[in-house]
Amino acid sequence: MSNTKILVTALLTYLAVCIAGGAGYYYYSMMAPPPPPLEERAEKPPKEKPPEPKATAEEAAMKAAAAEREAEAVKAKAAEKQKARQNAAVRERDMARLEAGMQRNKNGSVTIYSYPRADRLPSGLYLNPSLVVGRRCRLQYELYYYYNINDGNGNAWIFGDHLVIKAGGRHYEFALDPEKRQKALAPDAEWLSERYTGLANEAWIEALRAVAAAGYGTMTYYQQGGQSITAEFSGDAFWHVKNMVDLYDLNVEQGKAEAED
Repeated sequence: MSNTKILVTALLTYLAVCIAGGAGYYYYSMMAPPPPPLEERAEKPPKEKPPEPKATAEEAAMKAAAAEREAEAVKAKAAEKQKARQNAAVRERDMARLEAGMQRNKNGSVTIYSYPRADRLPSGLYLNPSLVVGRRCRLQYELYYYYNINDGNGNAWIFGDHLVIKAGGRHYEFALDPEKRQKALAPDAEWLSERYTGLANEAWIEALRAVAAAGYGTMTYYQQGGQSITAEFSGDAFWHVKNMVDLYDLNVEQGKAEAED
């Protein structure tokens, strides 16, 4: 190709590029839409979320029922606490009333409640309960047989190995271990005594509760195949058993209430 043709071709190409660029500029400046005003170009607030659909009548009823149950539970819990406080107040009052007539002896971390006993007793059979209160509450018993030669009772030694308590139409029999029998004899042989002591197990507590519930009972201390002596749970003998059993039950109840708290 000659130099003249090359030059003409280059010139035509340049003219075509200029025409195309001018046409584009004309379109952009004259035909394109104007930019939005500054106010419109400001950032628009985010669109609000569409409201959640309203709960159905069934869902609303379920929520209302749940709220009512929760309110009732709170109310019942408050009433239960109020009742517990009232019970505690009544229990403390009853315990103070029972303890008022008893002797109270401290022994380390425990307190022993018992009834005073006269130095000189009429010949007879006695059951003296006592209560040991510490970390645990324990009911104890003392079975005491006393004989004085001046009382005109001819039993003297019995060496008992059994005890029967009768109350409320029931019999409660206890075998006594002779090895644990404590004997005493005055230097002039004017009096003698036999004594058993121990912790009241469930069978003992059941028998003493039967006496307290019946308001009366009897006990017989005897040697199998030998002598015996019978005494009644009446007067002070009855009230000492009843009051000690009641105090035992109140202490047990208090312990359970404190454990639940």
